[in-house]
Amino acid sequence: MRKLDGGKTPARKPTDQPSHSKLKRGHKRKAGQPPERKIRQRLSEIEKKSLGKLDEDLVILSGELEKKGIEVLYSSSEKIIRSIDSSEPPKILSDLLFSDIPALIAKPKTHEQVVDCVKLCRKKDIPLVVRGAASSAFGGVLPPNGGVVLDFGELAGALSIDVEKLEAKALAGTRWTDISLELRKRDLALKTSPSSIFSTLGGWLSTGGLGINSYLYGHIAKHVKKIRVVLPDGSEKYLVPEDRLFDLMMGSEGQLGAITEVILSVRKAPRHRRAILIQTSNDAMAFKLISSIIGGNPSITHIMFFDELRIKELNHLTPIPGDPLHESPAILVEMESDQFSDLRLEMPQEISTSEAPIFMANLLWGDRYFPMRGRMRGPGLLGAEVVLPINAVPAYLSKVRNLGKLFGLEIASESHIISKKEALVLSFFLTDQRRMLMYTIHAVLSLLMTRIATELKGRPYAIGIWNQPFSSFVVPKDRMTILKKTNEELDPGDRFNPGKFLSRTGKLTGPIAIFLRERLTLFALGSLLAAASLTGRISRRFFSERSKKDVSNLDISALACARCGACINVCPAYLVTGRETVTGRGKLLLYRQMMAGIPLDDDDAKEIFLCMKCHACEEVCQTGLPLLSAYEELEDKLEEMYGKPKNLIDNFVAEVESSPEYEKMLYDGTISPDAAVKEVDTDAV
Repeated sequence: MRKLDGGKTPARKPTDQPSHSKLKRGHKRKAGQPPERKIRQRLSEIEKKSLGKLDEDLVILSGELEKKGIEVLYSSSEKIIRSIDSSEPPKILSDLLFSDIPALIAKPKTHEQVVDCVKLCRKKDIPLVVRGAASSAFGGVLPPNGGVVLDFGELAGALSIDVEKLEAKALAGTRWTDISLELRKRDLALKTSPSSIFSTLGGWLSTGGLGINSYLYGHIAKHVKKIRVVLPDGSEKYLVPEDRLFDLMMGSEGQLGAITEVILSVRKAPRHRRAILIQTSNDAMAFKLISSIIGGNPSITHIMFFDELRIKELNHLTPIPGDPLHESPAILVEMESDQFSDLRLEMPQEISTSEAPIFMANLLWGDRYFPMRGRMRGPGLLGAEVVLPINAVPAYLSKVRNLGKLFGLEIASESHIISKKEALVLSFFLTDQRRMLMYTIHAVLSLLMTRIATELKGRPYAIGIWNQPFSSFVVPKDRMTILKKTNEELDPGDRFNPGKFLSRTGKLTGPIAIFLRERLTLFALGSLLAAASLTGRISRRFFSERSKKDVSNLDISALACARCGACINVCPAYLVTGRETVTGRGKLLLYRQMMAGIPLDDDDAKEIFLCMKCHACEEVCQTGLPLLSAYEELEDKLEEMYGKPKNLIDNFVAEVESSPEYEKMLYDGTISPDAAVKEVDTDAV
């Protein structure tokens, strides 16, 4: 039994649900009283002041969307938040390549509303992009210039779960954590899930599909029975694996249409599980051990690898005092079976190994969804996410570590074995985005790491925007030809998710396209690699010392936020308002804008005060940020600059505490008046 952040608390039973009479502010909801949603209506009325800044077509579009019952957001702060994903390229690069702000945000909540959104945008010839949790770091959900973001954040929920057929049907905006929880209630489990567990069903199908338990169960596409999609012309289809378009949709990064519903094949939850952590002397020995394990034991569901620097980092991050692990490479093996006797792992005699304590094996397995938890030490983290042949991983690790040494950096890596032949490798190094020149050099270093992977017959995990020079390594030439032809047929105007690797317009294919052509970019990166020794010495000389400047909890939280979106779905304020400005990620992003000298609108600043101080965001934060104290600092600053909207806060609190969502969170133990958070016991968390 674990909480999301790896800590442990006693479980609170449903019968322990506190009554609303015990709530600090004490607002009760009468039996049968429907949710009023007055706060959303009031916020919308305030935000519509900015309608005058839109051109005529967008004003007409917003009116037509609202007539269809689709919520539209106009706030400049909400637009800023929707122009960012979890990546953070240096400002000079983002301004050059992609710095667009959407004109409108539409929030469909049903498949039918998605159809309406797409048709209306196409009718007005307005570009759009579909956005899920925005938890990836590849730029795939960054918006088109002056276009519309279709935010699927509330296109969420399990529609049905069939225990007999072992199927689950859910809307595409559902988080993998949430569907896992629903399955757990029925003694079922996911077959595989993304390492970014707070991403959405549709997002992972469109972007990656390889992650936890892929070693045993393969790509997620193998377990999708049917998807419902909206094509760029507004038409809709159900697709099954036998359909040609079904295969093309997987990994197309949303450029061929929007997935709105998914039917997944699931499994019965195993009766027994065991995590085993084995340490070896070096990387080569570790992968020799992995090769001897692969295919030999049907109870193995997943294998992870941690290099020596990653183990050193984990020793620093673990709540266990001292250094519980030897500073040497380690392999984590997860085994599951209905028979406990099956959970045995035979070690080859010729490989010297030592088994780590069971509690550390369980701790690392429990933390498998939080690879960026060391970001706070930076403050900032950069790196690369690549797929490599298993036998090429030791060479890759050696090359990137040597590259890091040239720049005075320690590059730590962990890896998921995703098949009998391939591994997904995540390599990270600490940086400081406050020092722009150094940060820019480090961002280029991330590209050099990906370039090293391609030299070893590897590829980046996804393309998005930032990895477009490597697109041919991800998508074979014949498949790319088919994808581009299909994209042109479905979206001749290039208005659906433009600017990505199938796009025919946009910044990345316009005037500066010559600088982004694959061969030229790869040549340039190869030249930089060749000159790394010289550039590394220069970099070390000028940037060897990190900034010693003291920072507040607010500053450190804003800099170290992983932008994973874990805080959004556990936020009662978000569930009632539908605004990301009230969430941890949203507040910290807006504070970053303020730090950069970009003031907030008065009305947008007031929305930041809408917070229940329930601590749920802190409990799920993979970086372990002191969010509540950060919010207090931010509110003090905003009160001094803009005043405090007492009436708005009172109305907001009353509505949150009278909402069924808040009541359900109390009942489930997600939040409570005393800020205790129930542990989450699922296959995914």
